[in-house]
Amino acid sequence: MSALHRTASFVESAWHNEGADFASNGERHVLEAFRPAGFRVALDVGANLGSWTKAALGLWPECMVHALEVAPTTVEALTAAMAAHEHSNRIRLHPIGLSDREGEQTIYYYPDAPDLTSDVLRHEGKVRSVPIVARFSTLDRFCHDQGIGHVDYLKIDVEGAEHRVLKGGAGLLESGRIACIQFEYGAFSIDSHFLLQDYFRLLERRFHIGKIYPTYVAFGLYDWRDEDFRFCNYLCIARDRPDLLRLVVGPDGA
Repeated sequence: MSALHRTASFVESAWHNEGADFASNGERHVLEAFRPAGFRVALDVGANLGSWTKAALGLWPECMVHALEVAPTTVEALTAAMAAHEHSNRIRLHPIGLSDREGEQTIYYYPDAPDLTSDVLRHEGKVRSVPIVARFSTLDRFCHDQGIGHVDYLKIDVEGAEHRVLKGGAGLLESGRIACIQFEYGAFSIDSHFLLQDYFRLLERRFHIGKIYPTYVAFGLYDWRDEDFRFCNYLCIARDRPDLLRLVVGPDGA
């Protein structure tokens, strides 16, 4: 029975596309689908070691990518990796985090798993953590300071604080100056108390919202059955950009 349960759990996880493997979870598929879009400005918030940034630079030849990473040690590794990249002239690295307010705050860095860096202490007894005082801005302030008037693609992966980034970009959102948003949803919504339903309430008036799968994006209305806390990514496309929606929606609507 135990073996059967493990097998069933594996199949269910695959069915729900639970996982962070950039090459297979659909994130790369979305980047490839947007090749014809002619994107000019993208933000990688929570860039970590730059997997998403590198792919975006390669697939979107006209795009400048602003990569934001808050953990100093990760910033050093990201800087070294990007310096040798063939498209390094189209990347700007920023050692800063984005949140719903400006200023300094404590984050928790995990030396053995830097991708887990977050503003909440987690994984006690499993992974060693190091508290760090880091600098944060808001999305609105960052774009103002960088002279960014419009964002073609905003990718957010910040370990459960995605909603804070979006709240800090209220001005950009309300003025319709963000075309696409990708955010991660998962188990961290439990301790943030910001559910998938809340993301829909915040964004659905201005965006089509869909869950990213390996070869398609399933757009639709909020369904409580999707509130499963399984780690996955959602794509939002501005309702006034049907040209972008057509790039990721197939002829059968999938």
